[in-house]
Amino acid sequence: MKNLSSLLLSVLCFLLPFITEAQKKYEVEKLNTGINSNGYDEITPVASLDGNTLYFTRVGYPDYVKSLIEDGVEMSVKLGEAEFRAYLANIYTRMGQHKINDPSQSEFNQDIWIAQSLNGTFDQITHPGPPLNNAMPNSVSSVTPSSNELVVINKFEEGGGMKKGFSIVRDLGNGGWTFPEPIGIENYYNTGSDVNMTMSSDGRTMILSLENYDSRGKNDLYISFKKGESIWSQPKNMGNMINSAARETTPYLSEDNKTLFFSSSRRKSASGNDIFMCRREGQGWDNWTQPQRLIEPINSDQDDSQPFFNSATGYLYFASRRDGTSDIFRVKIAPAVPRFVTVSGRIVDPTTNKKVDARILSGAKNDTSYRNVYVADDGTFRLSVPKGMDFTIMAEKPGYIGKEKVLNYRKDYAYFKEKIIDLELVKIEEGKKLELPPVYFEQSTATVKSNSFVVLDELADFMRQHYNVRIRIEGHTDNQGDPDALLKLSEDRAKAIKNYLVGTKRINPIRITTLGFGASKPFSDNDSETDRAKNRRVEVIISEVHEIEPVLQAGSEKMEKQ
Repeated sequence: MKNLSSLLLSVLCFLLPFITEAQKKYEVEKLNTGINSNGYDEITPVASLDGNTLYFTRVGYPDYVKSLIEDGVEMSVKLGEAEFRAYLANIYTRMGQHKINDPSQSEFNQDIWIAQSLNGTFDQITHPGPPLNNAMPNSVSSVTPSSNELVVINKFEEGGGMKKGFSIVRDLGNGGWTFPEPIGIENYYNTGSDVNMTMSSDGRTMILSLENYDSRGKNDLYISFKKGESIWSQPKNMGNMINSAARETTPYLSEDNKTLFFSSSRRKSASGNDIFMCRREGQGWDNWTQPQRLIEPINSDQDDSQPFFNSATGYLYFASRRDGTSDIFRVKIAPAVPRFVTVSGRIVDPTTNKKVDARILSGAKNDTSYRNVYVADDGTFRLSVPKGMDFTIMAEKPGYIGKEKVLNYRKDYAYFKEKIIDLELVKIEEGKKLELPPVYFEQSTATVKSNSFVVLDELADFMRQHYNVRIRIEGHTDNQGDPDALLKLSEDRAKAIKNYLVGTKRINPIRITTLGFGASKPFSDNDSETDRAKNRRVEVIISEVHEIEPVLQAGSEKMEKQ
């Protein structure tokens, strides 16, 4: 049709105008019976960045995880089957404020299931046990920039108990999962029982659906921004352009952070919930276009909600009640255009070539305010790196020194294989030299050139991160000149670096000593200007490593369902 090609391009780039019936007839596909069970609800489809894994929630299903910890005791073991069933039914009754006799049939019986594509379709279905699932509501809300992490609903305590909110879980790669780690959201408040959220692809922004004192309807959409490694700002209502007097739920933010899908029961919906889409205008987060309802057959005369678009496959996943119960469907609305490259590898100690358990900091180059954290428990990692930009990754672990790597993959190129790289962590030991870029001085002086301050700032950061380390700054020169003058120049240059660290960066002077060697320890021959330039250098040596006192180390640096 006339506008078909422009439509595909606009969807691919998440541009308006929105999908209209005149532009294309879309074919909706109901996913296989391994995902959609007979007579039970499947909800909240969330696809991995590469599109090969689908996380979904099954509701009220007889095969559910019955683990319930209270005061460190597994109640499903302590109580008999009938007694535990009544006990859990009572908990669900209090959560929903209506009588529940059979907990297996309750809407609070929600477990996460995982469908993986081994042969091009979602042909391997697994049902994880604890700690990913338990007897409380469990559901995946969003992926994160780290490909082994998911955001799940609720906060759980290992000794027992649950609070409203969200948590991070990590895939250990062997079928196991870490215990959910809570996400801190300032002044988080939700008066309702339903909650959903989506995290932006850069890990900086969350859009949440919840009910609060300033909500126009039962649920409104709110926005929250990352303030620290695990702290997010107080959710702010996204305003009347997006929110209505009806319910706005299940948001999904596109990978370019420009297009928002969500479901709503507003007046324009044919019946129940429908899926809507709007576009962010400008660089801020306050201006959005008027939400537009997606066309049939994406929306139907029954409830349609929980949209999730995956650019790697071009599929929009969603849940619908068009066949009676809630099932998961998908529809191709754009060509497959992966926006990420999968990078995997090891974290190794180059001295021993052994793997090191650590964490990886990653993010856009020169943007140190926001760093995504990937925890590599077994010394291996698998990350999704955005194409078309300088992206940095660096391994980090106390007692080790990591080296930053900058990755850049072409936006217009299709990468069919994972990129394999190793990240090095060098153990901090006395006598080891810190590998730093050269520090440059004005000719024949001890004045540091301004373009070298960034190197000294990195050294200051290292000193702050490893406050149990003391260093020795050693100055060296070539052999051109009077030996006594060269010795003094090397001493003055070492002192100049110490003065910058102490005076400008506020590093304790007792942690830094200086020493000048003049021309007595050349790095290379002095036969050419190129070799002499290598000898005009400053080296930083770890002189002492002290044990970290536990107290000093610590001081230095409760229900919801989908």
